[in-house]
Amino acid sequence: MDTSSSPDETPPGPPLVAVIGSARLEEPDPAWREALALGSALGGRGWRVMTGGYGGLMGAAARGAGEAGATVIGLPMRGWAELTPSPWCTELRWADDYAQRLRHLLTADAVVALAGGVGTLGEAAVVWSALQTEPGAARLVLLGPRWRRLREAFAAELVIGADDLRLAPVAEDTGEAVLLLERVLAGGPAVVPAPRG
Repeated sequence: MDTSSSPDETPPGPPLVAVIGSARLEEPDPAWREALALGSALGGRGWRVMTGGYGGLMGAAARGAGEAGATVIGLPMRGWAELTPSPWCTELRWADDYAQRLRHLLTADAVVALAGGVGTLGEAAVVWSALQTEPGAARLVLLGPRWRRLREAFAAELVIGADDLRLAPVAEDTGEAVLLLERVLAGGPAVVPAPRG
C-alpha cells in the first residue's frame, strides 16, 4: 500500500472522485448499501475513489470501488490511533491535522456527499465554498433526500443565491449521482466563480 502526506503529491490520472459520509452507518443500513453501489459504479468507470479512509459509508464506498478494481485513496488522521484504516484502501494519504485532511480532499476532481453528521457537513461546506471562488475547484454532488431538505433549509435561512445552489446539485439516487458526475467531469455547465460571501 502506498502512503504519502503531501496534498501536492496527487499524480495525474483518471478522474478522482471523493466520497464523504458517516463513519457510523454500517450494514444493513440502506445508506451503507447505497455507498457500496456508488463506489462500485465509480470504480466500474475506471475512476479513482477517495474516502476518509475508515469504516461506515467511507468503508462501503471503498469496498465497492476496490471490488471494481479501482484505486482507492484513504485520508486517515495520524492522531486517530484508535481507528484502523479500511483494508480496501490501496493508498493512504495521512494527515497530521484536519486542515491537511481537507487540503487532500480538495485535490479531488469531484466530491459526493452521502448521509453523515457534522464532519460530513463541514467537508461538504468547504468544497461548496471553494467552488464559489476558485476556478478548477472540486465539483460537488449531494446524494439523497436528506441533502435536498438541508439545501432547502440553507436557501431559506442563509444568504445563498441561486447560482450558489446550482453549485451543489442534489441527486436522488446513485444512478443520478453518476450521471451528474459524468456531466461535471466532462466540463458540463457550471456557474462562473466570483468572490462573494
